[in-house]
Amino acid sequence: MMNEAHKKAQATRERNQEARARRYEEQAANIRAARLALLRVMESEDATPAEILEAARLLAEYGK
Repeated sequence: MMNEAHKKAQATRERNQEARARRYEEQAANIRAARLALLRVMESEDATPAEILEAARLLAEYGK
């Protein structure tokens, strides 16, 4: 009985760890995409000075 509970707990810990790893990878991918988009804003000839400043500010935030 105790052994079965231990196996279930171990399986739950493994599933939770896998879910955390997936969330981390998704967050990292989202940050990479956001940084790329902000760099494009900064390089755009159509961007206003205010947009460029905001993009720079957000990039600095992501860098923290």
